[in-house]
Amino acid sequence: MSKKRRREQSSGDTQLVEIYEDLANENEEVRLKAAQSLLSRFSPENCPANVEVLKTLKRLIRGLCSGRKAARLGFSVALTELLVQLLGPVEKDAPSLGLSLAELIDLLKEQTTIGGNVSGQEERDHNFGRLFGLEALIKSGILFKFGTSTDHWDTVLNLIFELAKKKPWLREECGWIVYGAIQTLHAQKLNPRYVQTIIDRLNSHGLSKTSEGIAIWIAIQSCFPTVELPPGIWQREDPLCVKEKSSLAKVLKEASTASNNKGDADGNIPQKGSWNFKVHFAWPVVLSALLKDHCKSGQVHKTISKRLDFKDFWSEAVDNSLFAASSSEVRKYWGLLLFEQMFRDVPEHLLPVLFSKNLMRCLVNHLAFPDRYLHRVALKVLKSIHARVDIEPKASTAALGGLLGPNGHVNFDHVTKTKTVEKLLSQVDVHTLRIVLPLFEHLILKPQVQDEIGAASRRQMLADQLLSAIRSRQIDSLPKKAVSEYHAFIKQLLTLFVDVAYFSTRLAVEPPITKPSQDVFRSRISSCLTHLVGKAEDPAQFPYYVIMTICKREHEDSSSQPFFDADNNVRRTVARAWKTLDKLHAKAEKPQASSMGLLRAFELLYSLIILQTYNGDSDAVSILDELKSCYDSLVKHRDQDSQEGSEIMVEILLSLVSKPSLLFRRLAQQVFGAFAPSVNASGLQSMIAVLETKENVSGQEEMFEQEHGEQDDEETSDVEEIDLADNDSDNASTHDADSSNSAIDSSDEQEDEENGGPAGDDDELAAFDAKLALALGTRRADEDLAAEDDESSDEDMDDDQMEALDEHLEKVFRERKKITNKKKEKKDAKETVVNFKSRVLELLDVYLKYQHTQSLSLDVVMPLLQLIRTTSNKQVAEKATALIREYFRLCKGKSLPVDAERETLLELLNLVHSEAGKEGSNAHAYACSQASLLLAKVLAAQNKDNLRAVIAVYASTQERLLLDSRCKELWAIQKDLLTTHSLFFHCALLGDFREAHTNVATLADDDPDLFGLFIRWLYTRKYQCLDDRNFASVHEGLDPG
Repeated sequence: MSKKRRREQSSGDTQLVEIYEDLANENEEVRLKAAQSLLSRFSPENCPANVEVLKTLKRLIRGLCSGRKAARLGFSVALTELLVQLLGPVEKDAPSLGLSLAELIDLLKEQTTIGGNVSGQEERDHNFGRLFGLEALIKSGILFKFGTSTDHWDTVLNLIFELAKKKPWLREECGWIVYGAIQTLHAQKLNPRYVQTIIDRLNSHGLSKTSEGIAIWIAIQSCFPTVELPPGIWQREDPLCVKEKSSLAKVLKEASTASNNKGDADGNIPQKGSWNFKVHFAWPVVLSALLKDHCKSGQVHKTISKRLDFKDFWSEAVDNSLFAASSSEVRKYWGLLLFEQMFRDVPEHLLPVLFSKNLMRCLVNHLAFPDRYLHRVALKVLKSIHARVDIEPKASTAALGGLLGPNGHVNFDHVTKTKTVEKLLSQVDVHTLRIVLPLFEHLILKPQVQDEIGAASRRQMLADQLLSAIRSRQIDSLPKKAVSEYHAFIKQLLTLFVDVAYFSTRLAVEPPITKPSQDVFRSRISSCLTHLVGKAEDPAQFPYYVIMTICKREHEDSSSQPFFDADNNVRRTVARAWKTLDKLHAKAEKPQASSMGLLRAFELLYSLIILQTYNGDSDAVSILDELKSCYDSLVKHRDQDSQEGSEIMVEILLSLVSKPSLLFRRLAQQVFGAFAPSVNASGLQSMIAVLETKENVSGQEEMFEQEHGEQDDEETSDVEEIDLADNDSDNASTHDADSSNSAIDSSDEQEDEENGGPAGDDDELAAFDAKLALALGTRRADEDLAAEDDESSDEDMDDDQMEALDEHLEKVFRERKKITNKKKEKKDAKETVVNFKSRVLELLDVYLKYQHTQSLSLDVVMPLLQLIRTTSNKQVAEKATALIREYFRLCKGKSLPVDAERETLLELLNLVHSEAGKEGSNAHAYACSQASLLLAKVLAAQNKDNLRAVIAVYASTQERLLLDSRCKELWAIQKDLLTTHSLFFHCALLGDFREAHTNVATLADDDPDLFGLFIRWLYTRKYQCLDDRNFASVHEGLDPG
């Protein structure tokens, strides 16, 4: 049986197949390499046969009609370069193909024409193939060879424009090809008759008043001004003429342009589809032409004064057209893309034009809700704003003006749920901040609303944004050149706040600034100073500037009255304070001033206390009197005994930190750092007394000497409180223990319930239910409801009985309210005491930092240990523990309080060991250990012989630990020793249990005496029987051998 003979392909055909396959590859490098191989194969040096060349041309044209992968891109490049190589202007020795341009165009038409009943996709592919083929003819340049007739160019243009009319979705691509051809003709300086043909064919096909037609028209005007443009299409033959503003906007919006104007072939152009994710290329062409018409100053050239202004065009064609209320989401999407592009490209002086009314309304609406269609593109708009501000900080002025101005919203960040304005303020440099500040000042004075409530809200938001600009910068991180300018900005800002807060009547404001708004700005001044006091090199610099600004304003206008009402005594006190402050400032400014730190501290204190008098603080005046006495003692008469001044200063600082104000907290820390060397035992005891205060109502009354319900009015923006919600636990502080040690608690865990706990609540609730049941004559829910009440009556109550019942119920609920108020009072009292203790611990931290080498510093050890054990607040216990740890860290080398007496140190060491034996938390045991080691270190530094006494104290504690079951001290044992000799501890401390992470194991059911024998055995390998007990249990935890 004969087999059918298989046709074998030549190696050349195989290579061509591979080349065609690679031309459709999605990888650009592969496509370019394949095109290069094809061109090499048909280079003039290889003398390709005409038949092969013609066959290849047909194959490339058919490839353009393929929708496979990237076939059109690869085949169009290959076809363009092959035509250039064979027929282009640079070709000299190429063989004659026997194919004219007309025949080549016919070949293209033939290969891209489809007949019969075909699918829409096939028709689409062939239309694209024809368009890509025509583009290849244009790019190859063979249509513009010297001596070539314009008839072929006319034929190509007709094919392109017919395709544009036939398929609206191809019209933009067709227009882009023609637009590119104009740029090529201009670059190569070819004969203008080709351009004249373009404008004639464009008009004859009725495409002049389309987006593509506008772009082509403008390109011809710009590149070939001598070309004769057809009359009657546009006013003055210019689509950018002022009189064509509305028509231009309609065309670019893709609205219907059906007309019977001269030159329109059919009078009606099919419209494009409704969605396109790109902006039409005509928009950038029009906008670029308008931008060129502007000088750098923003004025229009005289020669083109009849053209549209950029501002007018943006208002008409973008804001009133794309962002009209009736516009679709698609057109708004185009408008946002245009804004993104224009904000990146337009000159700085035209940036405010972009923030038009309708555009900003659309932007705000779509930023506010993530589920809106245009939310993501709106976020891209914000990114473009930030991007330009990063490159060009001066653009922030226009950006902030647009976002916060009349077309935007003063509360832009709040309304859009973004941090755009806050981020812009943090992005710009210090110089730009000073330029932007007048904008905020204008908006504060005239917030663009007439009602006082709305104006107050906007002013508060603006003040918060300026405050964020202060908080977002650290003075110590700024370059030295920028520090002085930053200081100038801060003073400029504080001046504005002072004018609004204290002297608003002298400002041109609309509507008037209300009392609550003034309170807000006073609070923002305090917040600014809170940030600056702890960061500036001279903490008193800005508080002093605020006070001097107030003084200057009062002297500028003698009719202006101080913000607060005061009698003559108060005014005299404030006047004396002013004089003292002036003296302090003059002394502190001297280069060689002695006690510079103390002078600055007094200047800071005087400045802020005087400021508080202007804020209406009733305690500030009395503090000024005390401060005068302190100043006389510590500065004016410092050579005399200053004990009284020291005690007064401590009391002043304690009164400041007792207030829930972060500014006073920073103030006290700054002042106490300079004043620490002057603190005596009495002053230190005043702070210790706070730590020993009970955390309840009686403790609050004792500490503040005030009646129930007396509260200070403080602004919430400057208040810092400790949250007690999760901290009322049994002293469960944690600490950083040595990883080589493991704490073993052999005592039972106990928790002390405070009065008014859950049990107390149940009793109070039961009593209330009983009273309520008695008043109503009913039974409680938990009693026998089935029992019959013989005294009850089925008859309804009369009016007198109802009135009596109402009175009885009112009395019952009044008593219940009293109980509730008492609970709240207890909670508030505890919170107040805890916060006060936390502030005092911060002051002690400052004291120990500067005075840890003084023997007086040892007085804080026992109060801190007792506080850790007794406080019910976790954060307070942690702060006290950290303070002990920091004290131990500071005392090293020669930095020890060696001037303390030996007997005092030994007595304190015994007290610490006694304190360690009391039941407490792990943090308490750790703090006692640190304190004991510190005292031992100090004794050893005084005299090595003191170690004998130290060892005796430790031995006594060890004996008490072993023999006294009442001793609750925690064991601290090397982890390696435990885990090596005990399987139980090996699993607990090295496994996946909690003890492995905390290094704490609790033995609630074990006998402390027996465990003590086990510990003794660990260290000595011996144990002694104390009685007739059976000690077999001692060996249960040991490994054999």
